Amino acid sequence: MVEPIDGGAVAARMPVLARLAREFATDRPLAGRRVAAALNVTPEATALVRVLLAGAAEVLVVSSKPTTFDPAAAEAMGRLGARVLPGPDTAKEVLAFAPDLVVDNGSVAELWAAEPDPPAVVGGTVHSQHALGRVRRAGRLPFPLYTVTESAVKTTVETAHGTGQAALRGLIDAGVQIAGKRVLVVGFGVTGRAVADYLRGCHARVAVAEVAPVPLLQAVHLGFEVVGLTTGLATADVVVTVTDAERVLDLDHLRLLPDGAVLGGIGHAATEIDRAGLAAAADRVDPVPGGRRYRLAGRHLTLLEGAGGNHVFAGINPPELMDLSLALHALCLARLASTGPPPAGLHPVPAEVDARVARTKLAVLGLAGVLP
Repeated sequence: MVEPIDGGAVAARMPVLARLAREFATDRPLAGRRVAAALNVTPEATALVRVLLAGAAEVLVVSSKPTTFDPAAAEAMGRLGARVLPGPDTAKEVLAFAPDLVVDNGSVAELWAAEPDPPAVVGGTVHSQHALGRVRRAGRLPFPLYTVTESAVKTTVETAHGTGQAALRGLIDAGVQIAGKRVLVVGFGVTGRAVADYLRGCHARVAVAEVAPVPLLQAVHLGFEVVGLTTGLATADVVVTVTDAERVLDLDHLRLLPDGAVLGGIGHAATEIDRAGLAAAADRVDPVPGGRRYRLAGRHLTLLEGAGGNHVFAGINPPELMDLSLALHALCLARLASTGPPPAGLHPVPAEVDARVARTKLAVLGLAGVLP
């Protein structure tokens, strides 16, 4: 379980959703709609649930994973009027709920693809690269999904700054020195670049390992050292994996790391780093602040973890930035409910929705007058 956070304090830091809640309460764009939302059950997600309920929707929240389930947030969602399912075995309940609209982590698309005659869904949103991968692997998608994870606001603002800051905070909270350290960032997508930028900003010596040619070329032109994975591991003081792929670092890779190396992942794939293999091969395992220390063939490696043993060592993004992407979900659902859905399949977030969220945030910052 995650450590409880003051939900009221978090909500006060999410002004875009607060404005939407007032607008939705007046306009009721989701009246008569049933929304199934697969979310991390946190105070930040509670702010989105408040908006959906203000819009007159009936809301079912499905916990994305147990390590991000906050009982206090679940209770707050329940008090607002949502139903919350904490466990992973929720297929029957979701099907019985027969949602019109969904906020998907990939599980709804998988469930609908496997069912011979699932309830009709108007459409929904998908909220992470990992979720997007699950949706694509599920095969034929019988309803439209807006890919919030690839929207301009999400990638250039929330991920670029929120995830970079969260990774930095996770390292600092674990007592890891950053300045002057050799840091290897494995993966250079939007999130990998964010992590690399923030660590370089704290004077780490950052190298990038990436298997795709275009992002690797981008890393070169942004001034990062680029290395092969095995070469980078052999000299890294700190390793951060940002790939969402399975078994990026196996036991053979981990044996390459120098004594005292610290590593952690912030991708959604729990097996991005072979934790089970490391635990089985280690001579000794000791808990340390922020993770576990393993003795492997006479060397010590520290594997970082999040709260509750979460494989993602970094905490959640700051509420001010999650405010933006969660607002995208709310507006996309309202658009689906009011204007009708596009064809089945994956669709980019409409430019006007991105612009509305950006304009609202600028207004909150007192910068609305800067725009023409």
